[in-house]
Amino acid sequence: MTRSSTDIHALVNELVALLRLTRAEAHVARVRVSQARREEIRRELEDNATEADARAARIQEAVRRLGGAPDVLADTVGRVTALTKVTVEQVQPFSEGLLGDLTLEHQLRDRVVFTRVLAEALDEEDVVDLMQDLEDAHTETIEWIRVRLAELAQGGPVALAPTPTQAAVGAVARFATLPSRQSAALFNRTADLLQRGRENAQEAVGSVFRKAEETAEATEEVFTAGRDAAVKRAEEVAPSADVRKAARKTREDLGTVDADDLPIKEYEDLSGADAISAISDLDDAEELRIVLRYEQAHKARKGVSNAAQKRLSDLAGESVSA
Repeated sequence: MTRSSTDIHALVNELVALLRLTRAEAHVARVRVSQARREEIRRELEDNATEADARAARIQEAVRRLGGAPDVLADTVGRVTALTKVTVEQVQPFSEGLLGDLTLEHQLRDRVVFTRVLAEALDEEDVVDLMQDLEDAHTETIEWIRVRLAELAQGGPVALAPTPTQAAVGAVARFATLPSRQSAALFNRTADLLQRGRENAQEAVGSVFRKAEETAEATEEVFTAGRDAAVKRAEEVAPSADVRKAARKTREDLGTVDADDLPIKEYEDLSGADAISAISDLDDAEELRIVLRYEQAHKARKGVSNAAQKRLSDLAGESVSA
C-alpha cells in the first residue's frame, strides 16, 4: 500500500505518546519500590522499572528510525506525571493508588494495540514486533496489579504498604461509610461495655501501669499486655454479639488469639518446615491471616511468615482468575 507522510506522522505521534507514558510508568514503579513489604516484591518492582526504561529506549529508537525527533521532554514529563500521581494519592485511600496504576497500564496497553494496528497498516514490521512485546508486558503488569488489589480486598496483608497518610485516610474513609445509626449504636454498645467492666478494667489497668512506673523500658511491653488483656476481656463480657465479633477480629489481627484457636492444630509445636507445609494446605485467606498474625506476634520466623504471605498472594491470584 502507499504510505503518506501523514500516516507516518500519526504513527510517530502515537509512539511519542507511548514514550511519555512509559517514562511515567518507570517512575511510578520506582516510587512503589519503597512501599514493598517483601524482598521479592521489591525486586519485581525494580525489574519493572528497569524493563520500562528498556521499553522506552526501544520506542525512542523506533521514533528516530521513522524520522521523528527524539522527545527530550519524555523523561521530564514522565517524572512530573508520576510525582503528581503519587502526591494526589496521599489524600486518597490506598486502593485508589493501585487503581490509578491499573488505569495507567490499561491506557498503555490500549495505546499499544492501536499503535500496532497503525504499524500493520503501514507494513512497519519492526514496530509491530515491538508493540506485541509491549502488549505482553503490560498484560502481565495488569495481572500483577489485579492480584495486589485482590489481596487488599481480601483483607491483606498486601505486598505493597500504604504510606502513613494513606493508611489514615483509608481508616477515615471506612468510618465515614458507616450508617449514622450503626455508628451511634456501636458507640453506645462500647460505652455500655466500658461501664459494665469498669471495676475489672480499672484493676487490670492499674496493675499494668504500676509496673510501667517501675521502669520506663517496660512501657511498650506493659501497653501491649494491657491492650491484649482489655481486648480479650471485651470479647468475653461484651453484651453485644457485634462487639464480641469486633473484639475477636481485633485479637486475630493482633495475633493474640490462643494457640488452640488457630486453624492449624498444635501449631505451637510445629517446626518451621512443618509450619510452612501446613500453611501451604490452607485455602481460606482469613485463616491464613490469623496464622500469619500469630506467627509474627509470637515466633517471628521469617521463612514461615514469607510462606504465609506467598500463599495469600496465590489465593488472591486464584480469585482474580476465577
